[in-house]
Amino acid sequence: MNARFLKASKMRELASKIQDNIELYRNGRFDFIANDPEYYFESETKIAEELLVNVTCSDSDLNEVDSCIKVYIGIGQISEYLARDERLWVYLTHTAMLNYARKRWPIPADPEKAVKHIRAHFFCSGARGIERDNAASRLWWMASLCNRCTEIPLKDSLACFLHQSDVRANIVERPTTSQNVRIFNAILQRLHTSLSGDKALYGREQFRLFMKNLNLQGGVKLLAALPDRKIDEILDECIPSVA
Repeated sequence: MNARFLKASKMRELASKIQDNIELYRNGRFDFIANDPEYYFESETKIAEELLVNVTCSDSDLNEVDSCIKVYIGIGQISEYLARDERLWVYLTHTAMLNYARKRWPIPADPEKAVKHIRAHFFCSGARGIERDNAASRLWWMASLCNRCTEIPLKDSLACFLHQSDVRANIVERPTTSQNVRIFNAILQRLHTSLSGDKALYGREQFRLFMKNLNLQGGVKLLAALPDRKIDEILDECIPSVA
């Protein structure tokens, strides 16, 4: 089907009525959005909505890797410009991915906290909201990032990236690291080796020290200009020894 985008005016209207619609977010549906063309417009971009509807998780298994893959395949390799359009993701969190969003991000009982929570995970606020907070878009963005690693299959690279939240945050919060394909690939390859071994690099202090050592090696921008072989040598030297 053609991808649908929530109209900006309707998105603002929904955002202003979060408090009124809390019970819909908890247990109901927003069928009126998908059924009324006044709420959306269609683009020529094709998506596989059946994959998005089937994105699932449970209390015991967040199922992040599979969810990322389904959303990435379902949406496709769209441009980053299109992937930053909040109207696409807000439409999906209120329609095809509503059940997933409420399961993955349970809405707090406290009304004030609930409104803030819904605004973060069912809507989008800036680049951070699109890349890390929105229940649907964050999955596409993580898959898109990991898909850059040509040395490791997407499922394995996602498993490495998602294994430890502190490690993931350390990478994502350094744009020069996550945005440079060669540096990101080199880091992910070492995480892949660690994950299949003793997992030492996933230790909170271990990885932070690794990234600190990497920054001390002249900065990521300078490293990116080096041959792959030299980058590998430097990164191996940055890995702290386990006492």
